[in-house]
Amino acid sequence: MCQQWRGSSNLPRGTRYHKIVMKKTFSKKEAVAYLGLDEKTFDNYFKNAAEFSCLNRNGGRGRFYFDEDALRKWKDGLAWRTVGLNKDDYALCLDFALAQHFRNYVQSDFGTGRQREFGQKITNWVKGQLGEVAVKKFLKREFNEDIELDFDIRDKIVLQDITAVKENGKMRPPKIGIGIKSSKPKSAFLVLGENEIRIKERRSDIYIYCRPDIPDDHLLRLTKKEINKAVKDKPHYSKYKDLMPDFINISCEVVGWCYYSELREVKQIPGQEFEGIRFVKESGLLKKTKQDWRELIKQL
Repeated sequence: MCQQWRGSSNLPRGTRYHKIVMKKTFSKKEAVAYLGLDEKTFDNYFKNAAEFSCLNRNGGRGRFYFDEDALRKWKDGLAWRTVGLNKDDYALCLDFALAQHFRNYVQSDFGTGRQREFGQKITNWVKGQLGEVAVKKFLKREFNEDIELDFDIRDKIVLQDITAVKENGKMRPPKIGIGIKSSKPKSAFLVLGENEIRIKERRSDIYIYCRPDIPDDHLLRLTKKEINKAVKDKPHYSKYKDLMPDFINISCEVVGWCYYSELREVKQIPGQEFEGIRFVKESGLLKKTKQDWRELIKQL
């Protein structure tokens, strides 16, 4: 950060000098490196998600520049909102996903009629449950608020994700309906299906959005020992034996929340066209400050 002093050495003694603080700016390349994001995710957050903005450009032309203070504030907020999920948290979610799979639960790709294959189904179920666990841990860590989640396997659609709140040492049903939705870290929008909003009985009063960073090879990481044992005498083993990753904690951003009435109706978002109506909200426009979360907790 540059500092300049406005004044003159020829002015009378006692004349005030005004300190001018020149804000530090980053080029786009520098901003990407500073935030530690890959360029695609940075562009998505910047151009589509309203997570942060660039400085004014002359007529909308020229290079993008970003204010360091604004990026630091966003980066600090991200760190505050992020929860670490350990192997036990993951195992709880995997248990739920496997139970869903082996009860012949049928699920198609979001917005399409295609049947998902095993790995994709498990990943999506685990991802959804990781978001719920992250919300529970986040509320406990930051606000000492205890909640219960619904991890039961049911024949009917689960209407709400938070089933109980602790008050005066006892658990009671929440006063409002809370839905918790998860997507990939690079996703710029909270997205709800048409029926989730149109059908009153399925609708939540508030939706919380999470972005768990679950690796695509999470099942490989979990079963690394068994896989190594099975393939150690095979011809190509030496080529990848030192490349197989270990299981590590999974980070999950509890992005923010909104009332269902704040979602807007669309048929597409940047880079994706839906089959039918969806209700969406940019992740950067969600309520995410401490005061916002206290507002939510008061309503529980």
